[in-house]
Amino acid sequence: MALNLLNLSILFFLLFIVNPFPFVEPRALQLPVFTKTLQNLRGVHKGQKANGVGELRSYLQHFGYLTNGDSSNDNFDNNVESALKHYQEFNHLRSTGVVDDETIKRMSLPRCGMPDIVTQPNANQLLVAPNNYSFFPGQPKWRKFALTYGHMSSVVLSNNFFSSVRAAKLRALQTWARVTNFTFTERAPPADIVYGFHRGDHGDGYPFDGPYGVLAHAFAPQNGRCHYDADEPWDFNGQNIDFETVALHECGHLLGLGHSNTRGSVMEATYAGQRRSLTQDDIDGIRALYQF
Repeated sequence: MALNLLNLSILFFLLFIVNPFPFVEPRALQLPVFTKTLQNLRGVHKGQKANGVGELRSYLQHFGYLTNGDSSNDNFDNNVESALKHYQEFNHLRSTGVVDDETIKRMSLPRCGMPDIVTQPNANQLLVAPNNYSFFPGQPKWRKFALTYGHMSSVVLSNNFFSSVRAAKLRALQTWARVTNFTFTERAPPADIVYGFHRGDHGDGYPFDGPYGVLAHAFAPQNGRCHYDADEPWDFNGQNIDFETVALHECGHLLGLGHSNTRGSVMEATYAGQRRSLTQDDIDGIRALYQF
């Protein structure tokens, strides 16, 4: 009996060394830390100093509304007010410059990690938000239409989970293929597009923040990298975070589209439930970029 227990202990130890990453499976939603910070900032406006303004400043910088996102600066100054107003305008909210209820609600939604707009050198200058679809700076795009794609993760995925991911990723790519001249062929990396699941700081300069925050990010052509946060409550029927919905959005980035401020579009930055069909805004954007 003692020998059997010893053998089991050794086996567990070896499995942990060989496979130190836990399997990725759907998990329950958790309230992100930033959402709690926003709730504590309710009603805060220019001229005030409050714990958490620095985090708000960092958020606005990360998503393209502010050049200086010093998280140690808790002063709600002109730059923060201006950036917040731009955020509100982009998201079709009342441009109050105050952390009000509708702004808190919007900022609390899970979203893509890519910026909404490109910040000008002076945060007090007017930022030109797109009226609909947008492109990355310089309008980078693929120079070919026959693209390959493959999977590479830094966490271990269970067979059932990866099977569902693989099918959803293919459906997302095919949705874009139907309105363009692109074709997508799966292959083991290296490939034109490489997608995978990662946690926290995963080496690309854009660390993930845990459940229900930044869901994923993808880089402009011809980079081809697409990363999903392994800590999200992913599923495939729209009950929690619908993977195909997010994959469809990130595929738009991989092809060269930026964020749209058209409500309900696939390329809208925030996640608001299952969305598996392209809108006319999405189709117009990709066709304008490639002149289809």
